[in-house]
Parts: sequence; structure tokens; C-alpha cells
Amino acid sequence: MKRFSAVLFALTLSAAALAAAPGDGRLYHREHQVTLPGSGDSWGFAALDPTRPYLFLARRENGLSVFDVAKQRLVKTLDHSAGANAVVFVPERNRVFVLNTDGSLGVVELSSLKLLKRIAVAQSNLNSAVYEPRTGQVIVVSGRRADRSTLFVFDPQQEKITAAHELEVKKIDPLLVKGDGSFFLPMRDEGKVARFSASTFEVLDSWSFDGCPKPSALARDEQGQRLFVACRGEQPRLIVADLESGAVKASLPITRDVNALAWDATRRRLVIPSGVDANLTLVTQTDVDHYSVLGSISTLPMAYNMAFDPASGKVYLPAMDFTQPATAKGEPKADPLFHADSFSVTTLTP
Repeated sequence: MKRFSAVLFALTLSAAALAAAPGDGRLYHREHQVTLPGSGDSWGFAALDPTRPYLFLARRENGLSVFDVAKQRLVKTLDHSAGANAVVFVPERNRVFVLNTDGSLGVVELSSLKLLKRIAVAQSNLNSAVYEPRTGQVIVVSGRRADRSTLFVFDPQQEKITAAHELEVKKIDPLLVKGDGSFFLPMRDEGKVARFSASTFEVLDSWSFDGCPKPSALARDEQGQRLFVACRGEQPRLIVADLESGAVKASLPITRDVNALAWDATRRRLVIPSGVDANLTLVTQTDVDHYSVLGSISTLPMAYNMAFDPASGKVYLPAMDFTQPATAKGEPKADPLFHADSFSVTTLTP
């Protein structure tokens, strides 16, 4: 009996020690990394299916690939989907619309993953799109075209373009829907963030922020009424602004060339990938006006686009192996050469 009591006491101590033991310091860990076949081309955006655990990967010349994140396997690459650059979901109409590099918009039945048709929209690349629920329309952003860009209005019910608004903006990064019938539009080259009416396309607000010469990725804290702006430039920064007035509430340094940004409302922190610095930075919120960097997790070079799952906190990062050709002094930097059959999806889990 005494021996049994001693063993029980020892086990209790061990359990307590394990419970009290500090973690290994990792904020995220690499749960999976799966490589998919394909040629050595570039890729566009990734997005999570709102109806099931599928990740849509717009792989441009390699088409639109659908990846099961639960089973960690490729479901299929859609037929006739070459040129896929981004997608936007309208689940209530059982549709996902595909933005293509040839300027067309693909119409896909979401449940069957069948491409129904491609609609001609523009003469060249379509870059990104958002679904605006108040107006029930999809707003499509054209790619860079000299010093002008176009916002196309697409009616998902009629499945046709109903309007086009040309703006004197060199490049428009992905829009952010505010939720009240308006949306934010980052103007990277003009150094501004504007808010537009989704019904009239009138400019409702236009803001410039000190230390933010190139605003790019956007996110918002709906509960705290804060707008997050990732700023590119020689001294990249994160700007936290009031969602209504644009007044700056906080500003702190972040990593380079940020292309995507996500707000984790459950854990009260920002998730910020950098393909240039090959890491994922986490910024925690003490309160709506105070923020600090928790740390950075190593990822892969070129892992610049991201799909974030707010329910699990998981991050999905596409990337490819590449060779960077050398260039002579004074010459522009050459484009990277991506390696065939090296496209991968990395899953990071908090």
C-alpha cells in the first residue's frame, strides 16, 4: 500500500510538472507541407471554400487547383482553367467566380467544381475581387494598366458585367469590404486608402498616413472598429487607424513587401506573411490602440500570399522553389525562374 501511494504521489508530481512546464516558444508549427505537380510558372491568390475544407489555388498557367486541407491532398484541377489568378465565392448562388490572366471571368458551379463558362471582361489580367453582400454584387479589380485601373461590377444573379468604373490609380491591391455597403481601396502608388460607396462608387473618404508611402494589404477588427494597413517602402510599417475617421491609433515596424494581412479575432492578433523575409509575423493586440510583435515564424521564400482560417487559426501558404538570375550593376532585377513540380502548400497551425 505504501509503495502504491509512493508511486501515485510520484505520478501526481510528474503530471503537475508537465502541466507547469513552459512551452517550446513556438507560436505556430508546420503541420504539413504538400508538393503538387505542375510547370515552373508563377501563381496568384489562394482562398478557402466557405462551404467545406477546400483550398482554391489560382496557379495561373497551371489552372485552378482545389486542395483538401483536411485530407491534405489534391481534389482536382479544373478543366479549361488555365490563367486562374484569383477566385471569389458566392455560396448562396452555388458559384465561385474565377479571375483570369486573359481578362475573362470563369463561372464555376461550387458544388460540382464544374466550369460552366468564361465571360470576356477585359483585354488583359483581372487581379482580384470581393463579394459585397449589401448590394449583392461582385466588384472585380483589373490588373496594372499604366496609370489607370478599372473596377468592374458583376451581377452574380444575371452573370454579367453591369458597369465599369475607370480610376486614375496605377495599381489596386485587394479591396476590403467594410460591411455597410462600402469598401476600402488601397492605392499603393498614390499613397492613399480610399473608401467607396458600393452602390454609387462615390469616394466617401480618402486617407494618407504618415510613414505609409505604399499602402497595400488591408484587414479590419470589426468589434474594435479598427482598420489595419500594411505599408510597403524603405521602412515598412503597420498602421492601425479608426475605421470611421481614419485617425491613426498605432504604428509599428513590420516585415518587407507584405502582400496579405489577416485579423485573428479569436486570438486578438494580426497574422502577417512576408515572402521576401520568408516568415510569418504575429502582432498581438493589448487593447484596440496598443499592439506589440509576438514574434516571427520561418516559412519559405516567396510565400507571400496566404489563406487564413479564422475558426482554427491555421495559415495556408503557397510557394515554389526558384532560381534568381544574377544581374549586372545598374540593370533591373531579373524575374525569378520557378522550378517545375515544386509548388507546395504549407500548413501552419497555432
